[in-house]
Amino acid sequence: MDNSLPCWSPRRWYRELRHVWRDTRLLVLSAQIAAIYAAVLIPFKVGIPIIPGFVELRPANVIPIVSSLLFGPAAAWGSGIGNVIGDCFGTLGPASLFGFLGNFLYGYVPYLLWGNLGWLSSGREPMVRSWRQGVEYVIVCASASMVCAVTIGWGVELLGLLPFWLLFPAIFLNNLVMAMLLGPPLLLFLYPRVKQWNLYYGDLAFEAAAGPRQDPAGDRLPPASSQSTIAESVAVSIQDVTFRPIHAERPVLKHVSLDVQLGELVVLMGRSGSGKSSLCYALNGLVPQFIRGEWTGRVTVHGQSTTQSPVWRQANRVGMVFQDFETQLVSTNVEAELRCALEAQGGTHDFADEESFREHVRRLLDLVGLSGLERRDPFSLSGGQRQRLVVASVLVREPRVTVMDQPLTDLDPAGRQQFLRLLEALKAKGITVIIAGHGVEDLMKADRVCVLDEGEMVWQGTPRELLGQPDLAERYGVSPYPLAECFQGQDTQVLPATVEEAWQLADTLGLTVVAPQFHERDSDVDRSEPPATVLELQNVSVHYQPGVPALSRVSVSFQAGEFVAILGQNGSGKSTLAKLCNGLLSPSEGRVLVLGNDTRQTGVLSSIVGYVFQNPDHQIFAETVRKEIAFGAENAGYSPDECETRVTEALQAVGLTGAEDRDPFSLTKGERQRVAVASILAAKPRILIVDEPTTGFDAEESARMMNMMRMLNRQGHTIIVITHDMGIVANYATRHNIGGWSDSGNILGP
Repeated sequence: MDNSLPCWSPRRWYRELRHVWRDTRLLVLSAQIAAIYAAVLIPFKVGIPIIPGFVELRPANVIPIVSSLLFGPAAAWGSGIGNVIGDCFGTLGPASLFGFLGNFLYGYVPYLLWGNLGWLSSGREPMVRSWRQGVEYVIVCASASMVCAVTIGWGVELLGLLPFWLLFPAIFLNNLVMAMLLGPPLLLFLYPRVKQWNLYYGDLAFEAAAGPRQDPAGDRLPPASSQSTIAESVAVSIQDVTFRPIHAERPVLKHVSLDVQLGELVVLMGRSGSGKSSLCYALNGLVPQFIRGEWTGRVTVHGQSTTQSPVWRQANRVGMVFQDFETQLVSTNVEAELRCALEAQGGTHDFADEESFREHVRRLLDLVGLSGLERRDPFSLSGGQRQRLVVASVLVREPRVTVMDQPLTDLDPAGRQQFLRLLEALKAKGITVIIAGHGVEDLMKADRVCVLDEGEMVWQGTPRELLGQPDLAERYGVSPYPLAECFQGQDTQVLPATVEEAWQLADTLGLTVVAPQFHERDSDVDRSEPPATVLELQNVSVHYQPGVPALSRVSVSFQAGEFVAILGQNGSGKSTLAKLCNGLLSPSEGRVLVLGNDTRQTGVLSSIVGYVFQNPDHQIFAETVRKEIAFGAENAGYSPDECETRVTEALQAVGLTGAEDRDPFSLTKGERQRVAVASILAAKPRILIVDEPTTGFDAEESARMMNMMRMLNRQGHTIIVITHDMGIVANYATRHNIGGWSDSGNILGP
């Protein structure tokens, strides 16, 4: 952390190694290194012996070298702890103490030596791309291997277990050989990604020493005499904030200023990439303390600066629900999730006994619509139910300010209404709520809407004012309100915001409702013969737990060229049905037929039935966006030119042109969702199933996505969409099926 001190300075060692336990990123990296090292090491504890009766050939020993060059002192702790974990599976004993120390140094010495070898140093990044980097790498590996071998060999001989002359060469040669063979390709693969993800220790250490760049007066608190006045009237104050993340070409926030009053409900809107999430992260210090970059301006919450105290200390003051909400789940059941959130801040002491705590949990779960699910595993819940659980885990601490990024994305209509009642309850308690979203029709009771575009605050007003200006909403990527759009071009100054207002205005203007003339959609498919059944479920049931059916006796069929919407409450079995259709799940009872073939007896179905998961992280795996999208088309046997054409079309459809060479996991959740959809669109399967296709999309992205699917449908592809968006159902679907309640999983009818 302090590169002004020489690499051999004990003061530098102390500061750097202690800092790992104070930086959340480094602590998480240490834990991950320990887990990976132990997982790869354990099988070789009983592997191939170099010395009869002694096991030492361990390819896992390349991990401390590579981790050290990438993550610095975090690798020292991870390597030492990982080795002890490995010992627990066969060789744990007094020698494990020296094993910890030897591996600790093995994971620390490479970082200390790289770039500090005088004229022998290459002066380049820790990779082997030139002969000078190669020479430096060999010296670093040999030195670290020797330190590790000497430490363990001396300690084991001291304990009288094995002689030094026998153990030292075995450890030294194993470490050196593994590092020389496996290290260079691993570094070539990992270093660019670690840099892209802003996890390279050289960057983290510089940021920790220098702090975020800002104006000399950028984050000074107001005079003490004015702080009490601010605290009494303003909950959140954002003053002239500009932020450009590391490696970003332009700022994501530009001179943003906003004051939010106590108990106010404010909605942040704008197209994807407008800066909504970055502004949310600034409200609890994640920007710029965790997401580093150039920062100017000031953010205070109840008079306290968000950059002058650690993020973890602000958790009770500012509760945050991320757009990628599943990353916030950590426990094994619903009640434990809430308990963990409370115990992390010492909140359980606020309850007199266990029963009062459980009563608090029951009230909160009832408020978010999860009552009776206290013992369920969070990951056995539906996506919408998990989203509600994360909201509950934030509210259990009763923060004075609650920030939610896209909290309505996975909620069904009933869940949305319950969420709105929750917002009313929070406002009644005087809690300030700030929400980032794309659609405002569900948030009519918000006090204010703030629209961002390209990082700037471009409009503020009430929800009614925004809904009454469809042109304004469309200009900034906000989903227009269909009810107001119906009256555009009419002789009226105020557009309606409710159904009652629409009827009154229609009567005033003398307008009547004319039923649309339904006709078969245009299609390139010959309709002279009845369409064939391409997918059929026959009396299908699925049980995840005994006595709890996810689906119960479902029978439904899908014809070629249909565009079908599947609706239902969160937890009603919609995603389970989708996984049955492409063979990811097998039914407990009944049959699933694809083109007349039983899925339990059929091989690969991905070329026939494409499925886009509700969570994109469950299917993304490639190292670049281009490779991810091209994978399905390449596997289907299309020519390179055809694959390139399909990749280009899919990228355009989801609005990711220009991101071809990005790592998918460096993108936001909404962008990853687009990558997942594009990867299936490029393959153009005969049957396409998309689970919540427009989650996290703005109005322009949603229209682009659905038009792409409509085009495929007109070409004869069968499209099945799982959605809560009734606009999609009305504008695109030719038929819909409604899933039953969560405790039955029945198809109620088309």
